[in-house]
Amino acid sequence: MRKAILEICEQASKQGTRIWIDAEQQVYQPTIDAWTTDLMRKYNVSDKVLIYNTFQAYLKGTPKNLAKHLKLAQEEGWTIGIKLVRGAYIAIEQRNLIHNTIEDTHTAYNSIVQGLLTRNFPGLEPGSKFPNMQFMLASHNAESVKRGYQTWRDRKEKGLPTIKMEIAQLQGMADEVSCGLVQMRQQMTKGEDIDLERVWYPRAFKCLCWGGTQECVQFLIRRVTENRGSLDRTKVWMTGLKKELWRRIKAGIRLG
Repeated sequence: MRKAILEICEQASKQGTRIWIDAEQQVYQPTIDAWTTDLMRKYNVSDKVLIYNTFQAYLKGTPKNLAKHLKLAQEEGWTIGIKLVRGAYIAIEQRNLIHNTIEDTHTAYNSIVQGLLTRNFPGLEPGSKFPNMQFMLASHNAESVKRGYQTWRDRKEKGLPTIKMEIAQLQGMADEVSCGLVQMRQQMTKGEDIDLERVWYPRAFKCLCWGGTQECVQFLIRRVTENRGSLDRTKVWMTGLKKELWRRIKAGIRLG
């Protein structure tokens, strides 16, 4: 298994891609964290990150666990890659490990994002050098995405230190959030002569599930559990699409 993982890492490094190692139930997660930390020690030795670990904000212990990993990267001098999700194992996880309400989970998620983007994370020594890191904000929650993007933008405009952030949603889910991100980036660079390959701005990513049905079914089931509130978002999105379609029909009639 180790040989196969290292082979994948070497190939990804050669072709300039990256690897995000997903989170699992807590019975497995400590071992996954240990493997991922060893891989980051080996491959994340510059500002260019190859390996990312995933942290689930619905777990009460995530802030403490994140602080432990940040401190380790700080002390040992490697770059940490972090992907933050809300979590998808509530149906089979130990319930006492998870926040009591969805509101508590939202608060935890947004607090973690703010702590990372402001480089002021609880558990790190005040005044110490913040570890090198790159951050993937993986969320279908429009409020969390907007807050994170606005914090990053405010700090950039004020010349305050922040971190490199990217934002992701699943293919076919929260497309209105993804499209909104694209629009925000266009607005930030509108009218400016910017080399986007050289000057970094947050980008929107979509995660595509690849493989046969049997290979992907567990992944898809977890996504349904994770996105039980997506129907409400879809209703809002469909209302917007209908309004836009009607606007275009009326505009076409006037032109005729």
